[in-house]
Amino acid sequence: MPKSNDKIYFSPDLSKRERACFETGIKLGALYHILSGIPISSDEKIIDPIEKGFEAAISCQPFVKSVRIILDRDKIVGTKFTEFDYDEITGKIIRAEVVLRYENIEVIAKIDWIEEMQYPLMYIEEIQEIQ
Repeated sequence: MPKSNDKIYFSPDLSKRERACFETGIKLGALYHILSGIPISSDEKIIDPIEKGFEAAISCQPFVKSVRIILDRDKIVGTKFTEFDYDEITGKIIRAEVVLRYENIEVIAKIDWIEEMQYPLMYIEEIQEIQ
């Protein structure tokens, strides 16, 4: 694959670690906002392909090494009061891990529902330089 000249668009003051974190944030934001609102049911035949399909889609983005998405089945209500009711994916059920490598910097980042915050937090769990 030919090398891109994308660095000309970024400040020369930006470190490799900062760029790796920037790239990771884009992936987490895309993952979260693409998944949010998708109709879902507690049926494994529906959940499994959604998880795998979006893992594959996010994996196509630059610098992504791996993606793992787990939709918390225990938080999918699965009750229909009318024929128009359905559950949908929200931040309360998205659990995800993205591993990204930019040059020699590897970032492990997650999305997880933090109960005491009542918030789907996106955070960097680990960042390291790979030799």
